[in-house]
Amino acid sequence: MPFSLRSLPAEELLGDLLGVSLTGVIYYTPIYNPTDSGEIIDFTFTYLNPAAQRMMRMPEEPTLTHNQQWPHSRAHGTFAFHVEAFVSGQPREHNVNHQTDGHDNYYRLAARRSGEGLLVSFTDTADQPRSPVEQALRESQAREKAARADAEEQRAALGRAFEQAPVPIAILRGPDFVVELANPLLAAVWGRPVAPALGRPLFEALPDMAGQGLEELLATTLRTGKPLAFQERPTQLARGTDSQPTLGYYSFTYQPLHDAQGQVTGIITVGIEVTEQVQARQQIEQINLELEARVRERTAELQESEARFRIMADAAPNQVWAVNPDSTIRYANQAFLDFVGVSLEQYVATGWAAFLPAEELAHAQATLETAIRTRTIYLLEHRMRRHDGQYRWLQAQGAPSYYPNGDLYGYVGSAIDITELKQTNERLTRTNQDLDNFVYAASHDLKQPVNNLVGLFDELRRSITFIDPTEEDLLVPLVQDTLQHLGCTIDDLAALGQAQQAGEAAAEEVSLADLTEEVVNALEPQVRAARARITVDFAVRPTVAFARMNLRTILLNLLSNALKYADPERPARIHLSLWLDHGQPVLVVEDNGLGFDAARYGPELFQLFRRFHDHTAGSGVGLYLVNRIVQASGGSIEVDSAEGEGATFRVRLGRA
Repeated sequence: MPFSLRSLPAEELLGDLLGVSLTGVIYYTPIYNPTDSGEIIDFTFTYLNPAAQRMMRMPEEPTLTHNQQWPHSRAHGTFAFHVEAFVSGQPREHNVNHQTDGHDNYYRLAARRSGEGLLVSFTDTADQPRSPVEQALRESQAREKAARADAEEQRAALGRAFEQAPVPIAILRGPDFVVELANPLLAAVWGRPVAPALGRPLFEALPDMAGQGLEELLATTLRTGKPLAFQERPTQLARGTDSQPTLGYYSFTYQPLHDAQGQVTGIITVGIEVTEQVQARQQIEQINLELEARVRERTAELQESEARFRIMADAAPNQVWAVNPDSTIRYANQAFLDFVGVSLEQYVATGWAAFLPAEELAHAQATLETAIRTRTIYLLEHRMRRHDGQYRWLQAQGAPSYYPNGDLYGYVGSAIDITELKQTNERLTRTNQDLDNFVYAASHDLKQPVNNLVGLFDELRRSITFIDPTEEDLLVPLVQDTLQHLGCTIDDLAALGQAQQAGEAAAEEVSLADLTEEVVNALEPQVRAARARITVDFAVRPTVAFARMNLRTILLNLLSNALKYADPERPARIHLSLWLDHGQPVLVVEDNGLGFDAARYGPELFQLFRRFHDHTAGSGVGLYLVNRIVQASGGSIEVDSAEGEGATFRVRLGRA
């Protein structure tokens, strides 16, 4: 036991009594102000009996001080009670409802100075059984406390929502319209802080707003209980305490506030400033007025100009037309009207919808509207019903026409009858198709006889002997060259036939590395002769969706050309790669060969039988074939090259 307790009589009896007591007992010693003023600033825990230890959940000799254990004791008077009991030396009692530190208990305390310390006895209602009435009371208090907390949270949430509202809001109370609340956005409308206006009548806080009819509007809402809304109301408002009122425009709503009995006690005002929008509209209206005046002036000039235009247009042999910026008919010359067989008034009234086939009308209208919207040339072939009921093909072309100030007048164009021309072209197309089919069939039909001739010639060489050896040296190479040339010609014919049918081949996933290896193996003698090193990089996309046969033809011709036209002064270096341009695969073939002037030859490079180097054999079919295959697949091919610097071919694989 502490030394101070050993000085008491009946020490053993007292210890037993404190041990069995249901009342908590604390023995404090005071802590004085170190300035020797004698002021007690705290108490040290010297001893807690078992009941106090249980109720306070602390050890027998706590290390904390009284104020450290109960920081709120000064606020609710408990600390002052302990000091007064120690200083007076007289017994003192104190009751306190402790509702902090997670507790909500009612304590009764008795204190008296004992020697150099303070003996405190206390009871805790939480440590004693509660009566049903007390329990019900405490439960009611707990519910009330929870309800208050919930109400406070709701009020706080409402306040946050009010502060964060995306539009300026204020709440006005009573007939004087006292500003109860105003969110920060309202400061931008008022042109001044809202804080000085809180708790004051609106027109006292903002006197520059008075006398503009707002008082009557607010009073009407307060009297009738009906909301009022206004759009773009002009109001004079000072933008600061020292500035003069200026005219602005505001859209706002007055919404009445009702109390629990349904009485109107205030008004919610919600409003936004629309000065800039109103001024912009007013400027536009003024501009429109000026434009209308200018239009009236120009109309007379235009009418005279149009009269001259119509005289010239009516004398033209082809059809001349003009449409307004909204694509409606403005004018058609006499040749056009003779074609359709109606008057200008009738044609303007019906438009061209009555004369175009229904299945072509939507496309024709969309093409014209797109040209007008983008201010581009309008060009279209379409059918149109002639006055005798026959549909004829017309080629129409138009261009934008402008007023002197740059405004669009409309589109002016002409049309010619191309029915006979189209029929002729169709006959030529059928003839070309028949020729393509003949070439394709002939190449296949001739290939086997040529192969047979090669076999027969090889057999004859083995079975016959020339009397004159010089004849053998002369004739055999001649026949061999002739057969080889004939075979190459047939292969070229077959390739041309393949080009005609390239667009019909089905796409499939093709491994670029595997296909390249197959092509390189087929060209192995040429690779060896050119001392070539071929590298690839297909990491971006190892496979592409393309007709395998067509892709093999592309690779075979590009690699064959790179080997054929390698620079004899250095080993050939060929690199194949694939990269993406907006998702479209681009096959790139680069070499360090002889090269050519790509800028000079341009499109001629892909013409049939066109060649740029004559030192090696070739037919001029390869690049033509590659270009036809690529175009048939919806792609394109580009070339960069200069003489002596090699060539780079970029093939955009349209269907990959």
